[in-house]
Amino acid sequence: MRRILTWALWLIVLAGIVAAGYFAWRYFSGSEEETAGEQVIVTCSTECAERAQCGTTMGDEETLVVLGGEDGPVVAANQHDMYFQSGVTVEVKDSMEVELRDTDGRTFSSNFSRVQLTNPIGDIVDTGWIPEWCIERP
Repeated sequence: MRRILTWALWLIVLAGIVAAGYFAWRYFSGSEEETAGEQVIVTCSTECAERAQCGTTMGDEETLVVLGGEDGPVVAANQHDMYFQSGVTVEVKDSMEVELRDTDGRTFSSNFSRVQLTNPIGDIVDTGWIPEWCIERP
């Protein structure tokens, strides 16, 4: 009986070491998650405009905006379903790498970030995905 308890204790200790190692690896690895919480500026840069990710609001005051996707990364003009005003500061909540295909049929990878705009009292105003080429880091 004592031998069974000794082996059970060693298995629990080994499982604890493995779990601690896994969580330390996830925490200290240089993954895309390290950008989460970062404050960035949404901007209609030259590259952003060249890739058709910029627009202008209609109405009395035309405002330059960066187009995005509410539920996921989008780049096709007819798929954008939300926008952020160019020049606003937002918080990065998540990032992902997406495989895209250009008009010549060549594929390339690009990063997209799910960003969140909050008002001065901390209420969430909008959340959406925008391409990395429309993000400026201060």
